[in-house]
Amino acid sequence: MASSADSQQTVVARLYWDGVEARSRAQRAEGAEQRRLLLRSLDLHGRAADILRAELDGCPDEPLLSEQLASLLYSLGSSQTAAELTGDAVSSLDESEHHYQRSALAPADLASRIGDVRARRAAAHSAAGHAASALVDCDRAVEVYAGAGLPSAPPPRSLDFARLLSVVAVVQARYGDPDQALFCAGEALARYREAIDAVAADPDAHLPYANGMAADVASRIEAARGNWDHALGVDGFVLSIAEQGLGDLAGALARTGVHLRAAGRPADAAPLLARAAGLDPAAVPAQQRVLDEGVPVTLGEALLRAGSALGEPVEALHRALVSGGSATVTGRLGDPREAAPYARRLGLLASDLVRADGDPDVAWRLALEGHLLYDTALRHLGGSPGDWLRAHGEGWARTGITALRLAGSRHEPAVRDDLRRLLAALSDRLEELAASGHPVAGAAELARLTAR
Repeated sequence: MASSADSQQTVVARLYWDGVEARSRAQRAEGAEQRRLLLRSLDLHGRAADILRAELDGCPDEPLLSEQLASLLYSLGSSQTAAELTGDAVSSLDESEHHYQRSALAPADLASRIGDVRARRAAAHSAAGHAASALVDCDRAVEVYAGAGLPSAPPPRSLDFARLLSVVAVVQARYGDPDQALFCAGEALARYREAIDAVAADPDAHLPYANGMAADVASRIEAARGNWDHALGVDGFVLSIAEQGLGDLAGALARTGVHLRAAGRPADAAPLLARAAGLDPAAVPAQQRVLDEGVPVTLGEALLRAGSALGEPVEALHRALVSGGSATVTGRLGDPREAAPYARRLGLLASDLVRADGDPDVAWRLALEGHLLYDTALRHLGGSPGDWLRAHGEGWARTGITALRLAGSRHEPAVRDDLRRLLAALSDRLEELAASGHPVAGAAELARLTAR
């Protein structure tokens, strides 16, 4: 007779695969039927997770159960994001990371899984409008891969990093620095091209990331900058794959045609646009809107524009922070523990620009990047957090205050509320310092702005 544990595992497996089937059917459905199938998948995976949690309660030190539950929760979090249940998704992915940490995976495999969870959580935060949290998770996702030496791994492991970079590129393009979004997209596409046979052998696993994320970001940013050779090079890669029946042919034709037309090559564009319109009348207008929207200001642009507006020398700061390619904020500097002085300068430039009625988009980029630099400096701190906060807490508080006010003026309540939640944790630490006899200037105002 099968043991009770074996029986439970059989039930978990059935619930899991039934949930996968429901999610697969949802991807092919539309409207109410798609929603129904997504919710069925969530219910099935949620029931499986409850069984595994109960088993873990009885065997809390069983690493295989921890790994199994972590994997299931990763899948559940992805589905919850797709169903626009982003708060549930973040909670599931938090729990997934916790259980992966309790598994017995080999170091490289553990780093890969943790990085994937963080990238997926970044996507959930991004979908919810949580700009700062999304960018922090992107940073931590890339960092755990880099710490295990995975960025230099050959195929097929390189495709795992390409997938992660594709997700990070999308988040960076929405809320972060377009330069970093483009760097991530380019690095992802290079890995996909290197392993093109593996991509073609399993297109469902790779093309949503290669074409739908990395190539989309790279083409959009290059086109917004008028770098037509680069944009059309990416478009050609996507179109060549779509012509083989892999991917959205109408979208690939439309994007290539729109870019050719904008590049001053209407004769080359015309047949592609006509084919796209024949396949999907909405494809060409959609791609034209993407081109017309442009991209946000980069940190490099923001620094130069702020320096010009304020009459401040920013060349050294520009060289230090943006002279080399980087995927996320931690990569801006060789040693993130040295980030605080740069973060302070960004915060001061942002607040000075606000007082001078300068461009709010430029000020926002400076303030947000300043906050992120402070965050990475504290995360990589080797010494006492108390000593560090006594030295840098005022600068972070004032940078955070500027960022909060700018977020409020941008009419993006989700961005503001997310930043307020993150800065409330800083405020609590500064209050503890004050209680121990070390008050920090700016802490009282930050506490008022982040009051729950």
